[in-house]
Amino acid sequence: MMLPCSDDGGRVVDIHAHFAPMTGDSSLSADPYVSREGSKVTVWYRGSRVDSIIREVGDSQILLEQERAIGIGEAVLSPWVALLPQHEQPAIAEALCQRLNAAMAAAVVRDRHLSGMAAVPMIDPRRAIRVLDEALAAGLTGVEIVPTVAREFVGGSRFEEFWAAVAERQVPVFIHPSSRGLAIDALQDGYLWNAVGNPVETAVVAAQIVLSGLIERYPDLHIILAHAGGVLPAIFGRIDHAFSVRPEPKTHLSEPPSRSFSKLFYDSISHGDREFDALMAAVGPSQVLLGTDHPFDMGDYAQVEKLNAMALETSTREAMLGKTAAKLFGLAPIPES
Repeated sequence: MMLPCSDDGGRVVDIHAHFAPMTGDSSLSADPYVSREGSKVTVWYRGSRVDSIIREVGDSQILLEQERAIGIGEAVLSPWVALLPQHEQPAIAEALCQRLNAAMAAAVVRDRHLSGMAAVPMIDPRRAIRVLDEALAAGLTGVEIVPTVAREFVGGSRFEEFWAAVAERQVPVFIHPSSRGLAIDALQDGYLWNAVGNPVETAVVAAQIVLSGLIERYPDLHIILAHAGGVLPAIFGRIDHAFSVRPEPKTHLSEPPSRSFSKLFYDSISHGDREFDALMAAVGPSQVLLGTDHPFDMGDYAQVEKLNAMALETSTREAMLGKTAAKLFGLAPIPES
């Protein structure tokens, strides 16, 4: 069977596709429950229906079929963010992540077109490193984290040991907003917690990471920001200006912040041509990776079509569609069959 590829024949890899492996164990927390009627998927989690999920989330093979239908041949699956522990006690968080990672590894090992990211108990950075090493040994290829743990943003000094460890291992870290980091009442109506809260949360953690000097201290850090960096590209200039006129941004940073921002990676989900053009102008196409945000209603499932329609050099397009992702995540070549 011929797999989907770019117009120029390269591989196409989705680095922003969420998966909720069903572990079959409710001893620690409730697993999501998925019901299906034909092609309609309904997800229940902790007693509530999750109506933002509009595509497959619990069956890796159906998920891959849906990806192929929109021109994507491979997916690097990340855990559904709701499953990542943020407030649990460290031992419970560790057990939850180990259970989730084992289920993720079991799902992706069955198909060479799938790979998976680990969950780690960020509430205890040393436990997080240990769980990450276990997950890498089991075949997972990256790690997904959320911006805040127990209301503390992960760019803070308490998490330095974790960042040093992932830099040493050169493991890609996908930062996805948690929808819980901004306790702002005004965002609770109009779906603003998602449309505004999520991109702001991403910008906050990315700015904190950069101004903490982590990117300068650890040049081997490979951080990927969800949703094209959220609102971050719109304020690159403002953050640089603050650096130029104030002493506080220089506390841990020796160069303008934009230099560190240009070393981060960003998925392609900008929801607007102007926003995408601004990202490309600010960081360059080498830092942009194909992503869809499967299976959510805020996903963009025309990404391959859009990238193929852009006036790009062949090598640039192929890098954005999959070659950069394959290098970052260490994906093995897949022969045509």
